[in-house]
Amino acid sequence: MSEKLLECLQVSFTSHGVECERSGIVIRARDGLAIEPRVFPREAVGGTAQVQVDFAVESPRLPGLAFLDSFAGVADTQENAEINAFSKFLRGSFHVIVDALTTHTCNHDQVEWEDWSGRGHSWRVCSGPLLLIATRSGSRIEGLEEFFPRLNELFNESMAAGPHWMRVFMGALDGKRMGSEVLVDGEVWPAGQALLDAHEFTFSPGYASFRHLLIALPKFP
Repeated sequence: MSEKLLECLQVSFTSHGVECERSGIVIRARDGLAIEPRVFPREAVGGTAQVQVDFAVESPRLPGLAFLDSFAGVADTQENAEINAFSKFLRGSFHVIVDALTTHTCNHDQVEWEDWSGRGHSWRVCSGPLLLIATRSGSRIEGLEEFFPRLNELFNESMAAGPHWMRVFMGALDGKRMGSEVLVDGEVWPAGQALLDAHEFTFSPGYASFRHLLIALPKFP
């Protein structure tokens, strides 16, 4: 348990005008949304503290779905590493979760809503901006504009009716892929992973990564 992360969550909800309260190690907000931060310290590297923070999310709008959003944190102390991980969660996931899973409406520059159509069903899809991280100026991954429309099309063709959440991540160092994943409802999505692995990206020197979260809710006539 991290008192600092629980405090950060409460402040973030309150600053958005979303009522919340602490219940033990969980922050509970309106419309049944609950978030529990879980901290896993990692071995320090070169005297730098490293942690993994998992944000366990529960909502009546995602019944029966395990939703665990994970972020790495790096800083001079463990507490600051936790804050570093939280800052990524705040930029990449928080607004998507709040807008999709409560009646709160975020600003248009914080989330985007789209209508997607599957085979006999459709969704309202909430997504946030790409979370792009680089260790040096100019480091980036090229090819994202071509990849995501193909992934969206594959999702529409393949995914069963009902609510889903999807997270896409890729990291690269000095021109080589270091890791990637396409998760749907907490499990690796083989078709999406194969598409990510086969897509031609261009990597620049240094470390760069992208991360994207979306929540697809059933759209009713």
